[in-house]
Amino acid sequence: MREIVKLVEEIDREGMQSILLSFPQQLRLPPISPDIENLPRPRQMVVVGVGGSAIGGDIFRTYMARLSLCPVHVIRGYCLPLWVDPKTLVVAVSCSGRTQETLAMFQEARKRKTPIVAVTRGGDLEKAALEAKIPVAKLQGTSPPRTTLGNTLSILIALAQSLDLIPQEDPLEEAKTLLSDMAREFHPSRGGGRAFEMAEKLKGSIPLIYAGGPSLEAVATRWKGQFNENSKVPAFTNTFPELGHNEIVGWEGDMNPFHVVLLRDKEETDLQSKTISATLDLMRNRCRGVEEVRSMGENLLTRLLSLVYMGDWVSYYLAIIRGVDPTPISLIEELKRRL
Repeated sequence: MREIVKLVEEIDREGMQSILLSFPQQLRLPPISPDIENLPRPRQMVVVGVGGSAIGGDIFRTYMARLSLCPVHVIRGYCLPLWVDPKTLVVAVSCSGRTQETLAMFQEARKRKTPIVAVTRGGDLEKAALEAKIPVAKLQGTSPPRTTLGNTLSILIALAQSLDLIPQEDPLEEAKTLLSDMAREFHPSRGGGRAFEMAEKLKGSIPLIYAGGPSLEAVATRWKGQFNENSKVPAFTNTFPELGHNEIVGWEGDMNPFHVVLLRDKEETDLQSKTISATLDLMRNRCRGVEEVRSMGENLLTRLLSLVYMGDWVSYYLAIIRGVDPTPISLIEELKRRL
């Protein structure tokens, strides 16, 4: 354990550990300003953003699909679909407020006269919103966008409640308690627990994150992004049952570089469980290994966040084991400079 603590002190120079430990504290519903509460009840919602700023929208979309008749879409791109109209609420999310793709979709939404809410820390997005008298929900802190998932998700849930799209209750309490327990388990002073053990198994391989069903697709996307940005390794995702109708054939080739991480939830149907078990039997001798990660908790949001938090810590410890600081994202910054 002392060795792990020492490694963290040497490698995590920008303090990602502290940000991870504080993640459960992000899970609290913020007050919603009157100008947001006065927005018309939308027929559908569109969350626009990219990268770490959009991942909270992905989890929110999954949650809303089980709880609300209002469809939620997440647009990670350059422009809005034609069906986005004045009965659509557009939520533009950019942590920095300077994301070019988000700013472009924000301006397009203004031209279509759709209701808009800006979620940001500041920058050009906040400035443009305030000038146009568009409501702004402020993100807190100064940490990297990927670490604001809890804050973004909490704002989106509070927004949906203020528009009477979901029940007026706090769905985050159970998750906050469970994730606080996980933070203690994964702490470097305790050896990192299951997160460190999994990271050790993944060292030197390329993670394939498989979602056990469509409800876990957003979580698999989060794992991929965290392996990319924290661990600085390539990673790929797919989802059951689709992967059993195409990607499985690729396992007939040489798959030695890959290690499968399978995300599972207790609400699997019998057909899901049967399909997953049969697929795993075919995979085990065709890759470096298979790790199963099961969700914890009772309500859907808790189960999703338990998987998210596990992936955050696994990717963090993989970075530490590889000797790379998990916080910097130099290639993304270089790409932005070139644009």
